[in-house]
Formats: sequence, structure tokens, C-alpha cells
Amino acid sequence: MRRLARLPVRRVVAAVLGAMITGAAASSPATAQTPVSALGLGVPVPSIDARAAALGGTGIGFATGSVSARNPADIALYGQPVLGITYAPEDVTVKGSEGDASTGRSRVSVLRGAIPFGEWAAGVAFAAELDQDWQASFSDTLFIDAGTFPFAEQRTQDGGLSSVNLTLARRLGAVSVGAEYAIMTGRLQQTYRRDFEPDIDDPSRTLTPSAALIDWEYSGRRFKFGAAAELADGIHVGADVSLQGALTTERDSIGGQPRTRKYDMPAAFEFGASARVTEQLTVTGAGGWTGWSGAEGASDEFVASNVTWVGVGAELADTRVLGLSVPLRVGVRRTDLPYHPRGREQLSETALTMGFGLRVADEQARIDMAFELGSRGDLDGSGVEESFQRLSLTLALFQN
Repeated sequence: MRRLARLPVRRVVAAVLGAMITGAAASSPATAQTPVSALGLGVPVPSIDARAAALGGTGIGFATGSVSARNPADIALYGQPVLGITYAPEDVTVKGSEGDASTGRSRVSVLRGAIPFGEWAAGVAFAAELDQDWQASFSDTLFIDAGTFPFAEQRTQDGGLSSVNLTLARRLGAVSVGAEYAIMTGRLQQTYRRDFEPDIDDPSRTLTPSAALIDWEYSGRRFKFGAAAELADGIHVGADVSLQGALTTERDSIGGQPRTRKYDMPAAFEFGASARVTEQLTVTGAGGWTGWSGAEGASDEFVASNVTWVGVGAELADTRVLGLSVPLRVGVRRTDLPYHPRGREQLSETALTMGFGLRVADEQARIDMAFELGSRGDLDGSGVEESFQRLSLTLALFQN
């Protein structure tokens, strides 16, 4: 994660940490520059592999299944044991009225393995769920009766929510069904530090640096049920539904009392389909809904709204590149984001996606790569805006 550029603003995301970190000296308010991952419980992370990312963020309804962590029924489509890992670094430009700032984050979005036995398959997956990473540093001046003190300040949030998913699926002819139990877990560390220079008028007067450290631990449970089917030759569909209980957050801060809070986490529904138009061309589409409106964020400054998403993509197989057969992919997607400042429009994310794949090791391994160019929010409407470029890289062993 890279640091936000030093900004000449008086507060950076003060609404987020201001309600959680006390004892800090105050400065006069001005325009904030807030990363999307600083809103509420963070920004949802799609637990998909690079192939799905290149095809408009779909990851459900594929004929051969997917090493994405969307549909638990997909593991029943594997003909042999499968292990896949996806790494997804991201560059972000946060836009503000006083200039832009650059940051970034990287994550393993999903690690999934499955073993088929007869008509059954069992699997485990580790998946990213919510991202809250950001870091900001800036300078300003504190004016108080004791004097005028320039200062440098740094605020950091590092962490988020992940899941450990245990899956069991069965194939019944052309239909596959699956069930999944997920353990929600994670940690968020918030830090704050302000270092003061001597008083401008009297250098003998100084202020003690102020600092705070807060740790949050996350825990919860989720159940997911899914199905996949081959409707006709070359036409496949899939759907899943998630039922999630409350997310428990426990805070432990230096000099503060432990505190426990619970958030009602949303139910979700996803669906997708793919169709082979020709021997080389396959098209796919997917969408979903998540009931985030019942899950309030970590501050009264933010509200949560329901989320819908949709993505479409096309894959051209057997394209020859340097004598190799390389499938080429392209897509587009749009999704709402759950958290937004109170009184402002809900944020949305749009992206153009593209990528390719390559089989290696005598067809026993596959490398997929995806590139996403997109934006989130609108500075005038939602008060938050950023553009991003994301790379997804998947290595899958023994996949069909």
C-alpha cells in the first residue's frame, strides 16, 4: 500500500477517524479528500479470478466452473483436483477539489482448492470481502491560545474483512448443487500521529506529540447455497444466494475501554450465464443484488444502501499469439457501492475489463491475466471520487 501524496488540506477523512480517535488536537475544517475504502466498513472486494475479472467481473455460469468464490456449485464441475490463487494489486487516484492524490493496495482476492470424488466435490477457499486500506499524511498549522504550532499528521487504516469458506457440492446429471459455510474473520488497525513544530512566535514553547492506536477484530458467519446447470449444448447458467448473520467487531485501544459492536450483514443473490456462439466465441453475463441498507457503517457520517451489479463479457478462444493458443477476453461492468456520505448520492463503480489466458505445463496449469480501468463515485454528486487501474493474475493448477 502506497502513501497518499502530501496534501495542503486541513483534514483528510477526519469524519472517519474523528469519531473513533479521541484526544487529538483540533484544527479548522476544510475540504476533505476521502478514499472510498474509508467509508463505513470499507469497499466490497469481488472474490473472482482473473478470467472472470477480464469478462466483466462475472465469475458464475461458466461451463467448466471457476476458481472464483461466487457459486459453491461450481466445484462439482471440476474433473480433477484444482488449486487456484489470484493476486490483484490496484493503483488508485483519489480526486479532490484541491488536487489529486495517489495511493494503492494489493491483495490476494481468492485462494480456492477443490477435490472431486465420484459425483461429489469438497473444497475450501480463502476470499477477500471488505477492504479498508488507506494511508494519508498532510501538514497544517494549529492556532490556539498557547501559540501557533505547525504540525505534520499521519492517519492509517490497514486491514479489512475476509472469509474462510468450506464447500460441499454434488453433480446430478446436467445440474450441480452446492452449499457453503463461511467463517468471517479479519482485523483493522487504525493509527494516528501528530508531530508539532515549536511555536512560530516563541520557539521555546512546544507541544507534546499526540497519537492513538485502535485495533478492531472481526468475526461472523455466512451460509451460501448455489446451483449450476447445462440448459443446452453450450449454454450454462448458475445462481447462488447468501444468508449472513451479524458481524461482530471488538475494539481494543491504548488508553480506552474495549467495545463490541454488531452489524446486521446483508443477504445476497447472484446469477450468471454463458453461451457458446461459435466454436471460438463465448459470451457471458452476470449480475446480483445485496441488501446492504440494513448494515450501518462505523460512523454517523455514512449510510449504507442496497447494491446491484451487472457485468458482461466475451471470450475468443484459439487466438494464435507467438504460436501459442491464447484466449482473448473483453468486458464491461457496473456496480453500486454500499457506503456513501450521509445526504449524498450513492457511489457506483464502472470499469472496462480485458485480459487473456495461457495453458502451460503440458496443459496441467493455466495462467490468466486481467486489466481493469475504472472509476468510483462522483465528486459533485457523492462527494467522493477516484479512478483506478487493477491487475489480476491467476495461477490455476489442474483446472479443466
